[in-house]
Amino acid sequence: MSQKNQTKSIANKSIKSLVISFMVISITLMTIAMGIVTAIGVNQQSRDLMLNNAFQITEGLAKQAVFSILSGSNQNAHDAMKQVQGFQSVLASSLLLEDQSVFLTMGSYPDHFNVTLDAVDQTSVIVETNNYWLIRTPVEVIAELGSDEESEFELESISLEEQVIGYAEVIYSKENLSQAQNQVAMLITIVGSISVVLLSLILHTGLQKLFKPLGQLAQTMQQAKKTGEHLLAQVYGAKEIRNMASSYNSMMKVLDSQEDDLKEHRDQLEKEVAVRTRELVQARDSALTASRHKSEFMANMSHELRTPIQSIIGYGELVTEELELEGNFDLIDDMDKIAKNSQRLLLMINSLLDLAKIEAGRVEVNNIEITVDELKANLTDTIVPLAQRNNNEFTIKQLSNIKLLYLDKEKLEQTLLNLLSNACKFTENGQVTLTIYNDNQQIYFDIVDTGIGLSKEQQKYIFDEFRQVDASQSRKFSGTGLGLAISKRFIEMMQGRITVVSELEQGARFTVALPLQRLLSHG
Repeated sequence: MSQKNQTKSIANKSIKSLVISFMVISITLMTIAMGIVTAIGVNQQSRDLMLNNAFQITEGLAKQAVFSILSGSNQNAHDAMKQVQGFQSVLASSLLLEDQSVFLTMGSYPDHFNVTLDAVDQTSVIVETNNYWLIRTPVEVIAELGSDEESEFELESISLEEQVIGYAEVIYSKENLSQAQNQVAMLITIVGSISVVLLSLILHTGLQKLFKPLGQLAQTMQQAKKTGEHLLAQVYGAKEIRNMASSYNSMMKVLDSQEDDLKEHRDQLEKEVAVRTRELVQARDSALTASRHKSEFMANMSHELRTPIQSIIGYGELVTEELELEGNFDLIDDMDKIAKNSQRLLLMINSLLDLAKIEAGRVEVNNIEITVDELKANLTDTIVPLAQRNNNEFTIKQLSNIKLLYLDKEKLEQTLLNLLSNACKFTENGQVTLTIYNDNQQIYFDIVDTGIGLSKEQQKYIFDEFRQVDASQSRKFSGTGLGLAISKRFIEMMQGRITVVSELEQGARFTVALPLQRLLSHG
């Protein structure tokens, strides 16, 4: 399991269950360690006691066999060995002479028993297997040694020496030792298990009581989180838990106070917002009414506004003709300036009036039959002079096989003229191209130029009313900022759309897309 999964597993458990688990594991491991140490100690002590008992039996046999070996009679030795065989763990016993030849044997030797001829000077374990010990001890007598020359007046000099006259050996079974060790292990296991269970129960009960206040505090917090209410916790239990509960209650009280303040401020703000909303609604209604009245006024005054400027243009043309007849060319230049400015003023008035009619809902779509060739001829007559002013080349490409359309001729021509005139105005020594093409549902008019282009920010507002690319007082290009806004309104009224793609110094592409409402003829 990865560290992340382990962390997630621990995070899903309560502190109570974690502490209980850790404590139970610790007690179990400690009990197992103590049991192992105790078993080793008890088993070693049992082994030492049983081995000491076997040594005593072997040494007792050696003492009782002294006379029998010295006399060469095995009757007394037979009785002693019979007594030795009476011990439960003694499997067999033997008496050996000094040259380790067998003097007397009693009992049954284990299978595959190998007789060793090791001489010993004290009681020792000669062979040890999993089932028995072979213990051998020397049979000794004390011999008196005297001097050959004795003084008549001195006491006889006597020395004592232990002399080995044979050996006694006993094969001692380990069966009782194994049984004792198994019993000890079983007893330790039972006692350890009972101890672990009892300690775990005591620990569980104590920790349950200790962590109960903490659990109730956690439940209170969880319920407060779920319901959103500021619930207070019961303060009891250990000192640290009481401090936590007190801090939590203090926080809840602060939140209650803050919530009351927020409710009061909210009610006050709602009242103020309601007042401001009524004022804004009244102001909006007044503005809408004023705008509607303005639009209606402008729409109704279209004739009164156009008639004077058209009269000025008409009288100017008459005066120019008279001056041409008289040959007064100096005044003709002045009259040309008057005519140009009058035309510009008329264009501005027409734009304002068109926008006012659109806002007043006084503009309708009048679809008529129009040929593509006629549309191209009208655009060429108007745009070619505009393109030549800035030394631009104007081209029309027809990629559509449609020859006859049914749509609003005036609005389409005005839109295309606005886009093409803008392209000529913002392009110098470049190319302006109109491409006409279609698919199964729409016909497209692409106006592409190689002019100054538009930034991403400028593309966001070029279709807004009264917004221009350069709105500074020192701007280079003239205009009212209404041409694109009106064009967009016209195309949307015809169920179409205008889009723009451009980059600074890379030119611009305006695309007008209109639905093919009625296809009349194909080339």
